[in-house]
Amino acid sequence: MRLHLHNIVKTYGDRVILKDIAFHLDKGECVRLVGPSGLGKSTLLEIAAGVTPPDSGHVVHNGRISMTFQDDALLPWANAEANLAYALACRPAQKDYIRTWLTRFDLPFTLHPAEMSGGMRRRLSLARAFAAQADILFLDEPFAFLDAIWRQHVADMIDAATQSGSAVLFSTHQSEEMPRSCRRSMTIDGHGGLTPC
Repeated sequence: MRLHLHNIVKTYGDRVILKDIAFHLDKGECVRLVGPSGLGKSTLLEIAAGVTPPDSGHVVHNGRISMTFQDDALLPWANAEANLAYALACRPAQKDYIRTWLTRFDLPFTLHPAEMSGGMRRRLSLARAFAAQADILFLDEPFAFLDAIWRQHVADMIDAATQSGSAVLFSTHQSEEMPRSCRRSMTIDGHGGLTPC
């Protein structure tokens, strides 16, 4: 098992965002969190990735993790190549490897985030996540700002990641987005619970 969430609770003020969430994700498995904005999908992903602490409950990881955020979380002072190099600092990140991934996502090496469109920034964020070759991928709205061709490319990359043994948990508010490798879809109901859909 790659990921186990046990009785996760998260509130903001008087609002219960997540309540008693119990969830697991296995090696080579892809699970989709689907639903409109504001349900708590991003919060659940951030708790699962260890970015945000829950109010109660605990998370167990097995392996290296990588994540894309809803707002991309790119380094504004760094160009595309430097953004990727920074993200891969924990592994031997040769220039050729970085440029291979930037080319795969059709990104100029020297552009800075402020010079990029929303779709290019999203592709750079995804390039960082996939290039890390992590055991668990957390992808928050990976298809946002992408056209149909790029949405298919990203779906194919998710499938390739799961085939290589990575576990993938991603969120989307568009119900038609479903990589072939995804076997489960979940939604957060109006009471903070996680239910199949």
